Amino acid sequence: MQMRMQGLALSLRELNIARDEDAERFVMEDGLTELLDGLYRYGVQIINLDMFGADCGEKLLALLKFHNLKPECCLLLAATDHVLSIIEGMGMASLGYLNPRIPGQKLSAAKMVVESFEEVDFHFLERVYQREHGIPWTVIETKRCFLREMTLADLDGLYKVYEGKSITRYMEGLYEDRAKEEEYTRAYIENMYHFYGYGMWLAIDKCSGRLIGRAGLNCLKLHGEPALEMGYVIGEEFQNQGYATELCRGIVHYAQEGTEFEQLHCLIHKDNKVSIHLAENLGFSWQEELEIQGNTLQRYTKLIG
Repeated sequence: MQMRMQGLALSLRELNIARDEDAERFVMEDGLTELLDGLYRYGVQIINLDMFGADCGEKLLALLKFHNLKPECCLLLAATDHVLSIIEGMGMASLGYLNPRIPGQKLSAAKMVVESFEEVDFHFLERVYQREHGIPWTVIETKRCFLREMTLADLDGLYKVYEGKSITRYMEGLYEDRAKEEEYTRAYIENMYHFYGYGMWLAIDKCSGRLIGRAGLNCLKLHGEPALEMGYVIGEEFQNQGYATELCRGIVHYAQEGTEFEQLHCLIHKDNKVSIHLAENLGFSWQEELEIQGNTLQRYTKLIG
């Protein structure tokens, strides 16, 4: 069973944003109030450290045990370095908050830091929790599939997808040396998923749970400027069933809503008529012909900004 976040620990006192001159002595951001009010729908217990005087690791562990919670199933929301230090060595996920009333906090022990709670919801907290425990994010859901981040455990299925003779006709395959592919995948997960929040994801069929291919977004430079590229590969067994169109529509929508790029590009081998046809059906238009690493590629572009 996959681990999930069951508890949110916090010190309400240090999340107070009321100033000395304010009539109300205790005020929380509207976004934080809405977040806490909504967590019950997801079965998440809210643990107020102040109420139980949990100001050290020993007391926190006892408090979590009282609530039938384990540290690895909780996330700590903290605005001070002291509270963050309480969970050191516990394997507990954390999110830092830059409270303007408590200056000078580094919050370097937190995996992520926010300045407000305007866009923080359960799903945001869940992703912070998943990052801490190496759980891959499910990023896009379509009618028949979902796209999620890959892990090293997925390599067997990916090698099977790439066994098809047509798969590497217009693109590079995986490393023949499994150790090199594992090294590359490990670095890709850390540098792409963790830094950018997107990349090439695995396409999983909902009904069967089978890996049918991969699709997603890549960063590249075009004429010296940062650019966003969409790519995909569908296993031979699943081709000609509309999967590529379905997945790519989801990716275009994600790029529009989840990135700040104004254009999305497809770089397609000049002989890959199927992919050219797909790009055109999705509203991409031809821009130019490029020579990249000895291949003649056609650049198709769609405005998404």
